[in-house]
Amino acid sequence: MAARIDVLLGLGLGYLQMSRSVQTLSPGEYQRLRLGTQIRSNLFGVVYVLDEPSAGLHPADTNALLAALQNLRDAGNSLFLVEHNLDLIRQAQWVVDVGPGAGTHGGTILYSGPLEGLKTTPYSRTRDYVFATNVRASQTPRTPGGWLTLEGVEWNNLHGLNIAFPLGVLSAVTGVSGSGKSSLVSQVLTRLVTQAVGQKNPEDENDTDTPDMPTGEPQGRITGGLEGIKRVAVIDQKPIGRTPRSNLATYTGLFDTVRKLFASTDLARARHYDAGHFSFNVAKGRCPTCEGEGSTMVELLFLPSVYAPCPTCHARATKPKFLRCIIAADPSRTCWP
Repeated sequence: MAARIDVLLGLGLGYLQMSRSVQTLSPGEYQRLRLGTQIRSNLFGVVYVLDEPSAGLHPADTNALLAALQNLRDAGNSLFLVEHNLDLIRQAQWVVDVGPGAGTHGGTILYSGPLEGLKTTPYSRTRDYVFATNVRASQTPRTPGGWLTLEGVEWNNLHGLNIAFPLGVLSAVTGVSGSGKSSLVSQVLTRLVTQAVGQKNPEDENDTDTPDMPTGEPQGRITGGLEGIKRVAVIDQKPIGRTPRSNLATYTGLFDTVRKLFASTDLARARHYDAGHFSFNVAKGRCPTCEGEGSTMVELLFLPSVYAPCPTCHARATKPKFLRCIIAADPSRTCWP
């Protein structure tokens, strides 16, 4: 027990109470708790692949994260990090720089080797930031167009808080991990403003895999600044959509238009198909074998599960008869390869 507590202390989590609800932890605290579990496992010869482990962490917490990663390495493990945090990049023993741009401009390995060799790598965007070769120009802050004031805020570790947010500018709320940033902005501010403008809270509209907000309601009141606010839009790290089958087309509503277009064809109307029959999110349209996933999972003992294209719909996620209705005017003609 003492050894487990020492790990938490080393990760900078000594302030957490044993009775603290998991739902109230910040993303940064989650990251370090999961790392702490791996450190205590005493495994060696393991390859750890971490995708931006510093995401959500305050710079003050980076040293604790770095120490945890070094402990895993010193125990005989290999660590591969996908990172943008300069402090972690500077501590890497081997750097692989991919670029030079994003999307169609990326995909090229610009450099692979010790960090110092990156300094002489042409076309590297990472080099300029790691070695601070360019100095950012100073900017003049914009003048706020008003202030949104909150008083008497009570929620999680926020007690009797009075605060004013500037309007008409880009604002950032900073602080160490667990200090109450998410509680104040993502929960208190969102709830109070959406209620004040008569809008449904975004938390109630999406089903996600992330822990739910703790029961109860944030306490507080808005005392000024609502005059220029008409709507609240919350953009966070939660997965978009209600199901794993959601994608950009379903989330933006593009597929609604496509389904209606399919349902308006002569063959679809003759067979009394509506827009739902061309959806992979509802039972009457999706493939019954893969349930609209487009792939089937094969569970393997002691190994990760394997995913293969659905043998029924061939990764199209929709029932074959509806695809034939779209692709071929002749219902006897198959659309499969």
